Amino acid sequence: MGAGRNRYYNPRTGKRTRPKAWYDKGRTSSRKRSRKKSGCYVATAVFGSYDCPQVWTLRRYRDNILAETWYGRAFIHSYYAVSPSLVKWLGETEWFNKMWKPRLNKLVKELNDRGIEDTPYQDKNILC
Repeated sequence: MGAGRNRYYNPRTGKRTRPKAWYDKGRTSSRKRSRKKSGCYVATAVFGSYDCPQVWTLRRYRDNILAETWYGRAFIHSYYAVSPSLVKWLGETEWFNKMWKPRLNKLVKELNDRGIEDTPYQDKNILC
């Protein structure tokens, strides 16, 4: 038996296990992890509803286009890390809505022109 073979032996369980890395502490595996509540925070604040055609379009884009690439998933992860606080503090201000509404309307129009629908949409079960 090599010196490192019993390195992760847990006498309580009688099994060899690998300790969790510092970044995994407090997490469960992705199979057991429940789906986080996801939302289009900025778009919902700007358009006033999670269930409106503009937000349906953006959610479809997130689930069907962005989530398909590693950099899209990185963007989604970053967005959900920042946007809840951003909307909490600024979401009801007039300037925030004036700043974002024209940009989101332009993006939604471009996505609709590319064929992304604006019909009612049920989110995919995505873990970001």
